[in-house]
Amino acid sequence: MRAGAFPDGRLPPEERLARDMGISRATVRAALQSLAEDGIVSRRRRHGTVINEQVLRGSVPLNRFASFRDLVEQSGYACTVEPTVRRMVAAGAEVAAHIGIEPSDECLLVERLLRADGEPVMTVTDAIAPALLRRGLDELTDEESTFAFIAENTHATVDHSTLEIVPSVATADAPRHLDLPGGTPYAELREVLLAPLGDPVAFSRIAVDVRRIRLTLARRDV
Repeated sequence: MRAGAFPDGRLPPEERLARDMGISRATVRAALQSLAEDGIVSRRRRHGTVINEQVLRGSVPLNRFASFRDLVEQSGYACTVEPTVRRMVAAGAEVAAHIGIEPSDECLLVERLLRADGEPVMTVTDAIAPALLRRGLDELTDEESTFAFIAENTHATVDHSTLEIVPSVATADAPRHLDLPGGTPYAELREVLLAPLGDPVAFSRIAVDVRRIRLTLARRDV
């Protein structure tokens, strides 16, 4: 769909999609239902399956663990990811409350900068309790996403998360690395990643330059 294979904005019938892709009709139906739940397509009797172009081009569904690289690339940019910080720091009250340690305890701070066509558009800062790490600080590997870092460097498994979207305004000190003039609006995402039984795994702050990257939340009648 993103490649423009359906210029009229409609998908063929399930039977034709199944035949063209060499898969069962049940698999096609399940895939279309998933796309409809994310708002990427709309399905109506006698109208078929219609692609919602605004959602397709400008968003990543927030109910899925999608990479922020995907969000940048779906906005039409070439994306690069640069690790900028990996060190132990005092957690502080907010981080400690989210990852289940004391404010005076140390946590691992991991920061990445995402660029769109070479311009900084997003920073991701993760805080992780040291008890979850499977190796020493010098042996940790740099990864492109929070989920990949956790999978490679900790004993934890992320099952679900909570996400808060906070409209923010740039100051002289924040957000780091995005080079936003003071007073420029940006979005801050605050995400708590949780294990299957609800134990905290990490706390992430994501600063997004909304002049270049749009965050779209799709809603639909159910």
